[in-house]
Amino acid sequence: MSNENVAKTIKELAKAIRGRWDRLGYLETDEGAFATGHLPTVAPHAYLCRFYAGLSGPGLDNAGAESERYLPQPYRDFLGSFNGGHIMGISLHGATGGQNPREPGGIGQPVSIRYQNVFYTRPEFIPKGHFGLGSMNGPYYSQGHLYLTSGGEVELINSDYDLVATRWPTFSEFLRQEVSRQLSRYDDEGRETGEVKRLPGNTDDWEALGKELSDRRKKEDTVLHKALRKLSSFRKK
Repeated sequence: MSNENVAKTIKELAKAIRGRWDRLGYLETDEGAFATGHLPTVAPHAYLCRFYAGLSGPGLDNAGAESERYLPQPYRDFLGSFNGGHIMGISLHGATGGQNPREPGGIGQPVSIRYQNVFYTRPEFIPKGHFGLGSMNGPYYSQGHLYLTSGGEVELINSDYDLVATRWPTFSEFLRQEVSRQLSRYDDEGRETGEVKRLPGNTDDWEALGKELSDRRKKEDTVLHKALRKLSSFRKK
């Protein structure tokens, strides 16, 4: 981990991303935040990528406090450049201070770094030493969560099951490989070609697993609501 140059990697990738998508339209702020790849046919404020302004020293300390765990150096370096982001199919967490702030200029905000790192949003099967970085969505039902391990690897783990789809040796390598793969999912007009799957690695059965779980939860929810309505009706008598 100590040999990673995350700041250099993300600067190079941000330059490549803007080189690809700025021509579709972009927003930027004096603080360094930007959104690129405007897709007005999808929604008025839809962009393929959003990067939030980097954090200062105190901001990085606050990010560690917000996550309630040790902030690994590779991700600390990333947050110093960009406080999280939405990079095509990748969502990376950032610090929000527990509030709901908005970046100036309509850039938006990251998902809180608390997500995946505090006990009530963290599955029991996730090892204690894993630091939650973000997520990647499948076509509809499936989602993978990204974790930085205590050994410096990045793992993509199913959000509901103890299944590791793939892993990268370092955070920098994850960024290089996956941003490149995400770029290949789109044509020059920012439309998905369907030739590259949304989730990398061994994820072919994740949609089926996700649908099965979704259907089961809907059924359980329906049964619960029926029971509650019946109980409410009984109490009124």
